[in-house]
Amino acid sequence: MSDVLSAFPRRPMRILRTGVPSVIFLGLLALFMLALGIGMTYWMAPGIVRDLEIGKNPVEEPQARISNGKCRTKLVLVSCEADIAYAVAGKRYASHVAFSFVDVHFGSYTASVVRSADKPELATLDIGLESMWNRIGTLVGFLVLFIGGAIALALNAVRNMRLKSIARSTDRLTPVMVGVGQIAKNMFGKNVTCTYAGTGRARKFTERMGKKEEPFFLGANQALAVLPGDSPTPILVDEALTRIDLTDAERHALYTVRQHGSAAPAGWPQATPAR
Repeated sequence: MSDVLSAFPRRPMRILRTGVPSVIFLGLLALFMLALGIGMTYWMAPGIVRDLEIGKNPVEEPQARISNGKCRTKLVLVSCEADIAYAVAGKRYASHVAFSFVDVHFGSYTASVVRSADKPELATLDIGLESMWNRIGTLVGFLVLFIGGAIALALNAVRNMRLKSIARSTDRLTPVMVGVGQIAKNMFGKNVTCTYAGTGRARKFTERMGKKEEPFFLGANQALAVLPGDSPTPILVDEALTRIDLTDAERHALYTVRQHGSAAPAGWPQATPAR
């Protein structure tokens, strides 16, 4: 459908609206992911540090009492907690222990109390010590997921902010063809995932469209987009051609070219935009 690209008006035009995801939403989502990462660290790290200390010189406490002990499994994440009470040299100790690890397990867990021989106030369950490296790996995995996700969202927010700034400030639009990979519907409309090859590596981007909006398709999985100014990321054009300030005559001509493959009207200025 290169005819449509050739027929696209080369006059100065503005982008009226973009489907670039909200910078504020992405920023808030990044903060939420960061908060989850901090929360997981606050929840899991103290128990890991305690049990690492116990593991240096552990001693089983067979007379200890375990109450309110339970382990819950969600998918493969096992979360255990219990209240433990014991006495050492006539001095009583009581504490609440909780930890999580990844395991595929059917049935119940059995546990006994293990304390530090050097610091008797530190105690845990033996299954917590046995799964120590599992717990550390689980925490690291959550941190990579949440902190890494927060960084990726923040970088995406910065890119989108720059793209929106360019789109608002330029009247130089270059038509390009992009590949449409996936259209995912949601309660607010749909997210369209596209790929633009350009002159270098393929660049993947996602745009939001309304529930009744569709991309301006040029083929089975090809759609029309425009590059604002010197931006490396395109802005997707909608089927109604209302995202850019085309005239009714220009819209009609583009529909005609797409349907019949005719050339652009001779009266249209066709100067190549500056790069």
